[in-house]
Amino acid sequence: MNGKIVFGQYYNSNSWIHRLDPRVKLASVLLFMICLFVVENIYCLLGFLGFLFILIITSKIPFVKFLNSIKMMTFVLILTFILQIIFRNDGELLYSFNFNLTYLAIGIMVALLILWLLFSKYIKYLKNLVLIILVASVFIYQYYVNFGGLITIYNIDIYSGGLLMGSYIVLRIIALLLISSLLTLSTTPTELNNALEKMLGFLKVFKIKVSILTMMMSIALRFIPTLINESDKILKAQASRGCDFNEGKFSERIKQIISLIVPMFVIAYKRAYDLADAMEARGYVPDRKRSSIYVLKYRLKDYLVYAFDLGLIAACIFVKVRYAF
Repeated sequence: MNGKIVFGQYYNSNSWIHRLDPRVKLASVLLFMICLFVVENIYCLLGFLGFLFILIITSKIPFVKFLNSIKMMTFVLILTFILQIIFRNDGELLYSFNFNLTYLAIGIMVALLILWLLFSKYIKYLKNLVLIILVASVFIYQYYVNFGGLITIYNIDIYSGGLLMGSYIVLRIIALLLISSLLTLSTTPTELNNALEKMLGFLKVFKIKVSILTMMMSIALRFIPTLINESDKILKAQASRGCDFNEGKFSERIKQIISLIVPMFVIAYKRAYDLADAMEARGYVPDRKRSSIYVLKYRLKDYLVYAFDLGLIAACIFVKVRYAF
């Protein structure tokens, strides 16, 4: 399995987190996410991240697994932080930068953009970092150089409110990514399916078929890394046949994308039919009540984790009420 895929992947390290009841882990993740949205203090959020890092260390899962989940969202995180700094104007004014927009600066920006489009495919690693360096160099040039036909002067003001809110949003997203990755890496899809079926059992009162719902969620979770791996194989196979998704006209790129999508649909349908045949051969009937070899039982450590979760959510509500007045 591709090591870069985190969502839906299980890593067995036999830690105390792995041995917890899956219902406890699901409830803990839900409560942790609620706490992240309840708390509006940056220091409390940093405390949450510190506690989360302790959980990651004790889970005995390689930290690179969690970094891969953050890596996919790097561009979004950076863009969110920059937009908050630029467009949020509350709090104390910290810095004010005046930039000189000239015809020469526009020419440099266009030239750098063309170079990026031409050579970005040759940069295998740190693409986002190179793009950030290019954008920063353009702004540094406009800040220090006033040459080449001045068009206008514009300024960017950085306020404490924008800096604080940008940091808060980025840290919150990182915490959500880490806690969701910790859940999927420390819990098998079968355990998640059994836990969801037990926890959503009350929905049977409303005539909702919980077993079918949880089975659908479990299958979808299993198929995510499988389909990503298959798409990677198809992409490499098309590239070996001379198909380049980064070159050619727009119409040619559409045809190349179709050559990727069509085999993906064929593989997805084939996998779905194979899975349906396998479940039918094993006597699976969706509506029938059935037993399981995985019997979920609470132990002392599970109750202790529940008690800690309740104490955590109570502390978050207390902090929010205390600082709201």
